[in-house]
Amino acid sequence: MGKFDQRAEEFGMLVGAHESARRVEELPLDWLTPDPGNPRTHFDEAEMAELAASIEARGVLQPIIVRPKNGDGKHVIRMGERRYRASLAAGKKTIPAIVSDAGEGADVLADQIVENDQRASLSSRELALGVERMLADGMNQAEIAKALGRSKQFVSLYAAYGEMEPYLRDAIDKAPIRVLYDLHRAARKHPLEVRDFVRGFGERGVTLAEGTMFVTSLKVPAETGAPSAKAAPAAAPVEPASGKRVGRAGRSSASFQPSPFKVMVGTRSARLVLPDRVRVVFDDGDEDEVASSDLSFD
Repeated sequence: MGKFDQRAEEFGMLVGAHESARRVEELPLDWLTPDPGNPRTHFDEAEMAELAASIEARGVLQPIIVRPKNGDGKHVIRMGERRYRASLAAGKKTIPAIVSDAGEGADVLADQIVENDQRASLSSRELALGVERMLADGMNQAEIAKALGRSKQFVSLYAAYGEMEPYLRDAIDKAPIRVLYDLHRAARKHPLEVRDFVRGFGERGVTLAEGTMFVTSLKVPAETGAPSAKAAPAAAPVEPASGKRVGRAGRSSASFQPSPFKVMVGTRSARLVLPDRVRVVFDDGDEDEVASSDLSFD
């Protein structure tokens, strides 16, 4: 179980514990109003139709959480807008709810992000805007990572969204956040090339492999076709941590094996030499350690 899933499970248990300690009320739906600060801004029609059918058949099994009545006489929904919307679609008149004024600001937003993503994954845009608001509320990246149960690298990818050029922010629904982060950094030295690349996304968007290949190409100097004035000297043998010497024709320790992945080093063909296990970063910014044998190229 990943850190975020564990955090979501703990949050669900926490809500359950609070439900047993607080009074559950049947509130009329017309007494409720969505939270304008809810990090979820998109509601999938097919998923909402399924949820409405389930509520019509079995009712709402877990109460939503709302704030006490505001000046307009409405309860603002803290958690459970999907259940609220589906109940309206199912023709329900009331919904089980817990009235609570606990939590403020970034803490409430963190709980909303976890609760929303536990039920139906938030989009990259929703996560980025959520992290942006938590930063604006005074939390730092380490605190956000802890609150969400995510890695610091995950948070840093989404935190950079607020610093990106508008054309990159607009492309968040068409590219993995990792690609946008790398393009954001590459644009410091190659603004025109990056802008042209993003302009070509079209409706299909871009994959992680395509984005990574483009960013890598920016780092490779154009070949002139002229041979170098002086050949580089042969690499000296290296003394690895295992104590075994590794030279040009030598072998590394048993934990490092040549992989089937072909690469080019200048004009020479080669294969990657990988350890038995490597760390990978997924499109959504999560990290994990996997066996090298499980890797494949797009």
